[in-house]
Amino acid sequence: MKKVSDFLGSGIPLTQRDLSAVMGYLMRSVRELIRTERLAGVPILSDNKQGYYMSEDREAVRRFCDSMDRRAREISAVADAIRRANLG
Repeated sequence: MKKVSDFLGSGIPLTQRDLSAVMGYLMRSVRELIRTERLAGVPILSDNKQGYYMSEDREAVRRFCDSMDRRAREISAVADAIRRANLG
């Protein structure tokens, strides 16, 4: 099985579409592979401008983790509001 991190090792950011093309996988499969590697602690970072990239820079990793934490809180707040309004 191909690893996303192998394709990002050059330090050049790639979009999900680019990764899908170079890996020969569907974009959904690429997302699943990214998730699997991230859950194993592989520092596959991403942003809205460049796409996915590898970094071991502590500050970049911290910023990415802070961003993911904010997104998780926002998603949870929306789910809670919908739940309260519709399920009591």
